[in-house]
Amino acid sequence: MTTTKHSERPTLTLTDLRNGTRATVTVPEASAILGLSPWVGYQAAQRGEIPTLRIGRRLVVPVPALLRMLDGERVDQPTPIRAR
Repeated sequence: MTTTKHSERPTLTLTDLRNGTRATVTVPEASAILGLSPWVGYQAAQRGEIPTLRIGRRLVVPVPALLRMLDGERVDQPTPIRAR
């Protein structure tokens, strides 16, 4: 991870994703890796262009699906689990 000039928060890189142990990233983190603003990333996620999972109120991006997408593979949205 690197630190941005304007912030003390570390910036996630593609290398971090490939070598890391995180199962998911936030939409803003995925957006940064894709070179998008967070707003554009949320819009792309809403259109299904970025694979996402909703966990409660949180919207997260599964790292394996993001990596497959970046490798040029087709990534289908996960099937939502319905509560009984």
